[in-house]
Amino acid sequence: MIRLALSLLGLVLLFGCAAGTAPVTSGPAPADEAAGPPPPITKGTALPAGYKIDAARTIIFGTDESWTGRLAYTTATGADEVFDFLHKEMPNFGWAEVTAMRSDPSVMTFSSSATNRTATVTIARGNSIGSTRVEMVVAPTGPGGGAKR
Repeated sequence: MIRLALSLLGLVLLFGCAAGTAPVTSGPAPADEAAGPPPPITKGTALPAGYKIDAARTIIFGTDESWTGRLAYTTATGADEVFDFLHKEMPNFGWAEVTAMRSDPSVMTFSSSATNRTATVTIARGNSIGSTRVEMVVAPTGPGGGAKR
C-alpha cells in the first residue's frame, strides 16, 4: 500500500514538473502604440500604427536590433497598406528588400547586412473586416546562421 501511494505521488510530481513553463514571449503591446516608439524588444523593424502583438504566437530571443524569432501582430490597417508600409519603411531600419509577392497572403523577405539577419514577413487578411494578421520571422544569416547542409 505504501508503495502504491509513493508511486502515485511520484507520478504526480513527475507530471507536474513535465508541464514546465511557457516559452518566453514579448508580451502584449502597450495600449497606445502610436504614441511612442516600438517596444525595445522589437527595435529595428518597421511596425504600423495601432498594431497589437499576439503574445500567444510571438517568441522573441534577444533584444534591441539583434533579436531573432517570430513577431506576430494584428492591425486595423489593410493588408495592402501594410505591404506598402513595410516596402517603404523597412529600408529606414537598415533592411533591404530581397523578394516580395503581393497576394493573399503576401510574402516579403528583407535582409540586413548590418545585423546579419533575414526577415520573412507574411501578411494575411484577418477573419474580421478591417483586420490584418502579420508574422515576421527573423533569423540569423551568413556564417553560422541558417540551416546546416
